[in-house]
Amino acid sequence: MALGLAVEQRDRFMAGHCQRLAFIGVALGVVMRLERSSLLALYRGGHLHDIGKLGIPHSILFKPGPLTPQEWVIMRSRTTRGEEICRHLKSLRPVLPIIRHHHERFDGSGYPDGLRGKQIPLLARVLQVADIYDALTSPRPYKAAHSPEEALRMIREETSRGWRDPEIVEIFYR
Repeated sequence: MALGLAVEQRDRFMAGHCQRLAFIGVALGVVMRLERSSLLALYRGGHLHDIGKLGIPHSILFKPGPLTPQEWVIMRSRTTRGEEICRHLKSLRPVLPIIRHHHERFDGSGYPDGLRGKQIPLLARVLQVADIYDALTSPRPYKAAHSPEEALRMIREETSRGWRDPEIVEIFYR
């Protein structure tokens, strides 16, 4: 968990983000009646999902405006970088799919592997919804925070576009 705190220390906009994701992810997992081992993976995944940001240059990570296509390639590498950082810790093996795949999209247009639908590991789909909600409701260098109502509307819209797992989004709404 110290690695997750290192990401938050580097990025003041991330303060509390990992803890909130861990909480929301576990809460969703409890409602979904997931096994205890999955709940632990969601908790750890909440803390470590963005660990790959440690390898992203400051000029890209904190750029106040839009990223160039080349900068996006580097930014998107954070998922595989994070998996690489944690791969050597046996206790984190259940968390690796969360770290790698939490930016996949249900329609296959996400990254890093372009997985679609149920190909995306369940725990990555769960944490993704929590991550999006928290990202939308938190200020970032490139945007102001949205209200909870606006964030929920945006998640619903993204789900209708095919980006999110509709079953998990429905559970999140409830």
